[in-house]
Amino acid sequence: MNSILKNRLNKLLKATFVISTMFLFVQCADNSSSDSGGSTLTPQYAYITDGDDLKIIDVANPTSPTFVNSIAMNTSYFVSVSPGQANIAHYDAIEPYLSIVNIQNVNSLSSFALPKNSANNFSLLSDIYSIQGTAYFSDLYRGLNVVDPTNNSLFTNLGSDAMSVTGIGNKLYLIDQANGLSKYDISSPNSPSYTNVNNNTDVDTASYPDANFGQFHSWVENDGTYIYVANIIDKKLKKFDPVNLNLISEVSFEGYATAFAISNGFAYITTKAGNSPLQSSFDGISMFDLSTMTFTNFKALSRTSGVAINGNHCYVTDADGLHIYNISTGVLVLESTLATGYGNYIALGE
Repeated sequence: MNSILKNRLNKLLKATFVISTMFLFVQCADNSSSDSGGSTLTPQYAYITDGDDLKIIDVANPTSPTFVNSIAMNTSYFVSVSPGQANIAHYDAIEPYLSIVNIQNVNSLSSFALPKNSANNFSLLSDIYSIQGTAYFSDLYRGLNVVDPTNNSLFTNLGSDAMSVTGIGNKLYLIDQANGLSKYDISSPNSPSYTNVNNNTDVDTASYPDANFGQFHSWVENDGTYIYVANIIDKKLKKFDPVNLNLISEVSFEGYATAFAISNGFAYITTKAGNSPLQSSFDGISMFDLSTMTFTNFKALSRTSGVAINGNHCYVTDADGLHIYNISTGVLVLESTLATGYGNYIALGE
């Protein structure tokens, strides 16, 4: 490893330590782009990627969001945040693997980047989960990457091509091409151990191109008790037993998932049409009651690609802007739209 790459990796490890500890501090177990991503109980800002920039929107008043600032982030699509840090993934092979943006002062943004490098199994980041000071990156072409910042260690290429990752307690749940939906023991956080428990029949483990927006793939989330997958190929939300990963029930959402969030007993899935073989699809945001696994509400949008939930509000990005819905009544009620808030993915934070 050359000195420049080593220096950047050391910076990433240090930054990840800060990110991980802050996630723990705010008790955010899953810092994927599809949920609140390290937000506090009262998020001040929405962080949105749009392929060209990272945009910061003040959402302290959900009825009147305002544009604050942006920083150039070419080919940016995935974003997760914690107080003081934003993590940006890039979909172009010649772009960085991961950019870390200092957001402590939203009016003066700075960043550094970790380049893609096949030797280190960095290719296309798809999801991030962080717990106990350790960060887990799923990579669409390089498997599961584990960063332990406490001793500057990097463990790579566990499993196979990896789509999405989440966790409950000391168990990590991963969608990858080697094992489908699989379970790892992370009692020793920096040494995940495959439990030989998996379901390779009910989950689509492929990824599909989505030009200029990254890739379509299945997403995994949890509600603290059960595991849920927004499955791509058959367009279904699926509920799994976390012990044996047996399929419990499923419901159709009639679309190709672009992001997935769970909050207070409801699931929120953004969908849009894609390229072959992913073509016929609802385009918008769907809401489901997880207690009954039934469809609740749908709002049609345009190239819908990101969702984050906090309290009584659902924040959705599409090609026309940032749309903020009140969800206190169990349905999606539009409160505001900010045209400059259009984008790929979204996360919330201070």
